[in-house]
Amino acid sequence: MIKIKEAFDNLTSEELNQLLDAPVWMALLAAYTTDGKITQTEREGAIRLARVRTYTAPKSIRELYLKINENFAKRFKQLDDRLPSGKENKLTYIRAQVKTAHKVLHKLDSDIAETLEENFASFYTHVFNSDKGFFHYFALPIISSHVEKKYGGKYSPANA
Repeated sequence: MIKIKEAFDNLTSEELNQLLDAPVWMALLAAYTTDGKITQTEREGAIRLARVRTYTAPKSIRELYLKINENFAKRFKQLDDRLPSGKENKLTYIRAQVKTAHKVLHKLDSDIAETLEENFASFYTHVFNSDKGFFHYFALPIISSHVEKKYGGKYSPANA
């Protein structure tokens, strides 16, 4: 495992903080993109994901996720509370913050930067999909499979 101090030595404290906030911004972007609000499921999912990443992230960035997880819930609330009003204003502001964090990645070793970029994108996707419940993940595939078997993939409402 690469030690944070070694891997991120060439970052200022402000840049490191931007990097630590990147998953928060990704979670906020994912939540606000769909319907302009954050649900409890999205909030809890993001907080849980930050904690899980301390164990599941690639070894090269686990120590960073330990630091991210320390204040994730608190930062999530703080940064969300600071957002401007209106969906488009929020999204514009959040996107600017994501771009700022992305610029910091260019100062890192290319392998670490690539791993973080993939991990942050995955963070976004997980939070974006967190509001999709039982029906989306379990019932819909079962129904689709049944329909496909019954109609050989040629289902139309007229066949029903």
